[in-house]
Parts: sequence; structure tokens; C-alpha cells
Amino acid sequence: MHELILIFADLFIAPGASNSQSVPALPALSTLLARGQARFTGDWRGWVLCEYGGVRAGRLPVAAAARLVTTPELQSASRHWWLATPVHLDAGLTEVRMADELPALDLAERDALVSDFNRLFAAQGLQLDAAGGAADFLISSPWNDAATIDPFRLSGQNIEAALPTGPDAAQLRRLMTEVQMWLHDHVVNQRRAWRGQPTVNALWIWGGGGELPVRPAALLPTLATDEPFLVGLWKLWKGPLANPADSFAAMRVERFASTQTVLACVAAARSPAQALETIERDWMRPALSALRRGVLRRVRLHVNDRLFAISRLDSYRFWRARSNWLDAVAT
Repeated sequence: MHELILIFADLFIAPGASNSQSVPALPALSTLLARGQARFTGDWRGWVLCEYGGVRAGRLPVAAAARLVTTPELQSASRHWWLATPVHLDAGLTEVRMADELPALDLAERDALVSDFNRLFAAQGLQLDAAGGAADFLISSPWNDAATIDPFRLSGQNIEAALPTGPDAAQLRRLMTEVQMWLHDHVVNQRRAWRGQPTVNALWIWGGGGELPVRPAALLPTLATDEPFLVGLWKLWKGPLANPADSFAAMRVERFASTQTVLACVAAARSPAQALETIERDWMRPALSALRRGVLRRVRLHVNDRLFAISRLDSYRFWRARSNWLDAVAT
């Protein structure tokens, strides 16, 4: 393997949020970011579409790509797909905020919500499906024209300015309100509250619209993740797929000896401090070591809308002072 591309898929930090005293130090990640060449790219999905699909998408076809993981057929002209992410919203006196962490549902809870949703909302032309092994659901609807925001960008924030906009926004907002009412006393939430787990009091609907490029415009790296957007694209593009890797060691570098580039993802939104420490141990330290030993020629890290490219030579540039990683990605 000559190059590792690692995408931090759900780590979004608002500008000015830097506070190095409240996050793990992560020295290996800090070293890589400080010594790499950085550029702002925007959302990582948009970067992937531009880098490998040759298109700059104004509205990212997140749900359409994720749908291809379970169904290889593209959506019909009369049906469109949205992602529906289970969230917990905290209502205050003057605003409603997204909780800091998204609740996780088990298989039985997901099945119960899918069954009940389809029984109650089928008359509106809506259908809910489980999105494979992903945390999101998929909603099929007859409308598609609304701009939406990834809920991971809203952690701990007021959601008012992030609600859907555009011609079909009224239908989406109304559906989101109706879903909140449906979930309020749902048996799934009653049981979660009894167990002391955060309730799922809303589904955040997003990721609809946009066109999927039907063929790649560049040579594709080997994909070693189960992230639905990427897997859907690679299935559509017939790109090389490997088993999902949850660590640098899991990729068995010798197995990828003849592979030019491997693309993987990490997630940090749930239990962020613990997840970041795990990423540091399982990815950043071994990647930095492999870079310095010449096992890797380059590492590219996509973090918080920024792409950092670090070559083997860059990794030895000790005169580039290492600051806390958060300062590099939040300013």
C-alpha cells in the first residue's frame, strides 16, 4: 500500500470551537496535521464526488448512494430517497437543540419503528426502510426538492437555522413534526426511558436530491469501510472493495502490498473522547510509524471539511511546531 486516505466521517467542529483543555491531546494526529499540507474542501462527500466522480455537486446525493448498498437499482423518476437519522432534541424556553450525542437503536427497536411508521404513514405515499447496517433509516417519498443538513454538523446546536429549505421544505418540516408527535409516547421510547437510555424523539430527514455520476472519472482506491455513501458509490462504479477495516492493523498491510491507495473511514460522534483515543491508538500512531518507516508514502486525512496530505518527508519536518490537533481543524 502506497497511500492511506482516512476520512473522519462524522466529526464536524464549528469555527472557534477550539478548546485544547477539554479534548484528548492525540499527539500522533496532532503531528500529522501540523506537518501536512492542508486545504479546505468542504463536506467530505463532496470531495469524494469531485475527486473520483469528476463532479461538483451542489446538493449531495447521500441517500441515493446509500440506497445502492441494499438495492442496486437507481431510484425511479417518481420515487425519491432521504436519510432519516434517529436523534434526541432538547427543547428549551426559546430554542430547540440537537443533543451532543445521537442515540443508537438496537435491531428490535429499528424493526418496531419501521413497522409502525409504514402502518401510519403509508397513506401519505411514504415508506421507511432500514438502511442495511447503517445507523440511519431510508424514507421513500414523492418529493425531493429541499436543501438539508447532515445532523452530525448540528451536535449541541440550535436547529432552527438548519431546518429544510426550498420548494419541498414544507412537506419535510411537516413530516418531521408529525414524526415527533408519533414518537412522543412510542413504546420504544418508553422502554428506553425505563432503562435510562436517551429517547429517540425525532427523525432528522436529510440527504435527498442530487445526481449520482454513473461512472468514475478517476482511478478508484480500494475501499475498506462499510460507510453507506461510499459503499453505494463503489458498487455503482464497480470499484475495488475490501473488508471494512476498524484499525490500521486490520488492513493487514502486506495484503495491500500491490494496492496503490486504500480509503477507510472512522467515526467519532458517539462518545467522542473515547472514540478519538481509540482512533489515535488504532490508526494515527501506526500510520505515523508506517509513514516514517517507508511502509506508506503518503497519508491523507479528511477532517472537518479539510484535507491534510502528509508525505514521508513531511513527517520528519520537526521544525513545524506541533499544536493541538483541534487547533488545526477548527480554525
